[in-house]
Amino acid sequence: KRMQDLEDNLLKRLTETQGSLVEDEDLIVVLQVTKKTAQEVSEKLSIAAETELKINSAREEYRPVATRGSILYFLIVSMTMVNNMYQTSLNQFLGEFDLSLARSEKSPITAKRIKAIISYLTYAIFKYTLRGLYE
Repeated sequence: KRMQDLEDNLLKRLTETQGSLVEDEDLIVVLQVTKKTAQEVSEKLSIAAETELKINSAREEYRPVATRGSILYFLIVSMTMVNNMYQTSLNQFLGEFDLSLARSEKSPITAKRIKAIISYLTYAIFKYTLRGLYE
């Protein structure tokens, strides 16, 4: 948005300038500001692109956790085929999922952290489901 405003201002100045462009000090100031802002925006865009790559990489590392969560959710939802009283909402499951993320063993090593989350999540959902089962 800011770049668009600066470009519009620059084009307006260029069209309104009469005489030599080199002698118009206001135009030169606008050009310098536009150039500086363009450099800043370019730097911020490159930083944003690098950050996006890091986020995507981290997200892909945790995909096994999401996969396990998905499998467990659909497994306990399918329990309604056994009996309607075994219904579980997505909100209930997400509550358990979030607790598993918070309570599982922390580790600076991502692979170890992922294993801990999956293990904790699997056992937590097992206990959650077992609590509701009737013989």
